[in-house]
Amino acid sequence: MKRVTVHDIKQALLDERFRQILPEELKEDVQKFLKNPGCACNNPIYMKVISKARKQVAEYFPLKEDTSPDDFNKEIDKISRNSWQVINCHVNELFEELRKLGNGRKQLDVARWQDQVTVVINHLDGIY
Repeated sequence: MKRVTVHDIKQALLDERFRQILPEELKEDVQKFLKNPGCACNNPIYMKVISKARKQVAEYFPLKEDTSPDDFNKEIDKISRNSWQVINCHVNELFEELRKLGNGRKQLDVARWQDQVTVVINHLDGIY
């Protein structure tokens, strides 16, 4: 059975039905979330939801296993972790260098000066 993830809580907070069943003490935090739902600063809000509204989360996700706040916190830590790599090469070598990176999600930033390229890569471990 799958566990409730950070992504599940984020999607649930976007749903009006879920927001209506949350305890009154979380309403202010939910309003902060709705102002900027894509911000990583919302991680404490997800923690509050999973710890203070476990019953409501279980009702909303009947086919998913309940997640303890400690497991949830570990998932947030995994998502927040950065793994950096820098590639400096000639522009004609860039394709082969990028192929060496392998599968998985990555964030890239590229800078070029004449024929030289610098690529900064953040390997993303978790699925957000």
